[in-house]
Amino acid sequence: MTYEDEMRRRLGGEEAERYFRALGEPPVRGLHVNAVKARADLDACALGFSVRALGCGGGAYEVTGGSPTAHPYYRAGLYYMQEPSAMYPVAFAPIERGSRVLDMCAAPGGKSSMAAVKLGGSGLIVANDADRSRAAALRENMTVLSYPNVVVTSMRAEELPRVFGCAFDVVIADVPCSGEGMMRKEPQAAFDWSPKNIEACALRQRRILDAADACLKEGGLLIYSTCTFSRAEDEDNALMMTERGYEEVTFSHPFLAAARVSAGYKFYPHVYRGEGQYFCILRKTARGGEEVRLKKLQNAPSSLVSSVRAFMDTDGLIIKRRGDMLFFPALDADIPCLMNGIAIASVENDGRLTPAHGSATALGDRFVSRACLSANDERTAKYLHGEEILADCPDGWCSVLVDGYPLGAGKATGGVVKNKYPKSLRLR
Repeated sequence: MTYEDEMRRRLGGEEAERYFRALGEPPVRGLHVNAVKARADLDACALGFSVRALGCGGGAYEVTGGSPTAHPYYRAGLYYMQEPSAMYPVAFAPIERGSRVLDMCAAPGGKSSMAAVKLGGSGLIVANDADRSRAAALRENMTVLSYPNVVVTSMRAEELPRVFGCAFDVVIADVPCSGEGMMRKEPQAAFDWSPKNIEACALRQRRILDAADACLKEGGLLIYSTCTFSRAEDEDNALMMTERGYEEVTFSHPFLAAARVSAGYKFYPHVYRGEGQYFCILRKTARGGEEVRLKKLQNAPSSLVSSVRAFMDTDGLIIKRRGDMLFFPALDADIPCLMNGIAIASVENDGRLTPAHGSATALGDRFVSRACLSANDERTAKYLHGEEILADCPDGWCSVLVDGYPLGAGKATGGVVKNKYPKSLRLR
């Protein structure tokens, strides 16, 4: 059986043909606004592209025209580019401020970012991805977005309950899947499709759901999502969780009416803007286990904190040290992680400090020395390309800001700022 045969069986006649026609249309771009960092709604006209609200809330928009990823505001983390339908699960989820959220398969970070916006800087997000290289990209994105309450980890799903126990109010399980919903972007996936692969994916998803259950408190929310359409990976897994003591959270929102299935909501590209997506939100009614007590971090020595004060205001920041890194933690716990809150500086072998990119992106307005630029200033483009710029700011470590929003760091000497913007982020 081919993928086309299977979709004709599932959808039937004319609807299947509408679906196949939609796969031949250009992909839809989207973004959500980082309301934690952006001071107000962004002026789309000034950005050089157009936006249209998707109807799901959460600051989610469809994007047309322009080059959103080339704009300095994107580099400053004021918005995150995300495929439209991938925003629906968290946009509709009733995540309360102050919640502790675990995103189990988080890379590249879109759902973690949307959850962070809902938390508004409160609570905690543990953004995890088992693949180390994907977790590194996740850390890079979270650093640019500058959420102060995010921990990035790289663990297998079954390791998470052993580290944290039932510590979370919300678990996001956007699980690896057969990818039927991404075939417009990746046509080769249709040729790689097979019933055997669906069975393998469903089995792996159930193992991840076992771990999700072990991390979730009684009364907590499980946000289960895939980018595929197969019942075995979607509704069947959601219904399995209801048999374990979960109740589905349903919505009367008119936006979701056409997406409703027997359990959860399914979004086809011929019905909704974007690629394919499924989600089901479930509340845990069964009793949870115990939270693991974690070892606390050590405070940074006063001598190092004084060195930080030489380039940045530390008022209100409790700075911790782990290895050669100083940081303002999102979680006061000594756990293996790639990022914990805001990285402040690295301690060199001779005891000197090098400010971290995270300190400049999140706390750039606290730097003693600041190079203040505007979006249309030619120096902004030069900085993002990795070049030195001229700026009237005091000598020493400095932050570079665009219209008041931090971009990164530099080192000023005699009116020249040596570029410290990470090479991996520079515009080509």
